Order: sequence, then C-alpha cells, then structure tokens
Amino acid sequence: MENKIKTDTDEVKDIDLGDDQRNDRVAAAAAPPRRYQRRRQGQYVPDYVDWKDVDFLKRFIPEGGKIMPRRISGVTAKDQRRVARAIKRARIMALIPYVSD
Repeated sequence: MENKIKTDTDEVKDIDLGDDQRNDRVAAAAAPPRRYQRRRQGQYVPDYVDWKDVDFLKRFIPEGGKIMPRRISGVTAKDQRRVARAIKRARIMALIPYVSD
C-alpha cells in the first residue's frame, strides 16, 4: 500500500508502509471494544465460622495445604480473617492437617 506525503518543499513522495504497520492498523480498528468483567460473588460465609465444621473449612484449603488467599476465594477481608482463624484452630485440634500428603 502506497501513501503519499508532502515534504517541506511541496514535493509529493510515495512511501511504503510495509505489511507490519498495515496489519497493526487493521488489527487495532477491528479489535472489539474492551469489556470489563463484573466482580463475581464470593463464597458464602456464615456469621459464625465454626472450627469443628471441617467440610466447610476444606473449601478454603487447596491441595497444597495452605490457606487460600482472599483474592482467589473471593470472600471479604473480615470473612477471610474468621475463616483463617477457624482453620488454624482446627489444625491445632488435629481436625485438619498442616500439610497435604
């Protein structure tokens, strides 16, 4: 594709944009508009997190045995603290292992 440009001497010159620049322009023009993802709802956490409820607490412990961070689990900061405290208590009482096998 040839484009013509004017120089300061009023001459018209043909320049070759090359395939790289042409493809970039076409891709930018054809790209769909950006859509922002809606924040997903976090997991439901009851008002009182019981350290004896092992099935509930295991939802917040992945295979490695670490407590899942709130950016992944999607719970609020307050709920994350309550869940972490309950997991630590359950580990002390030997209901949940500290590490996975």
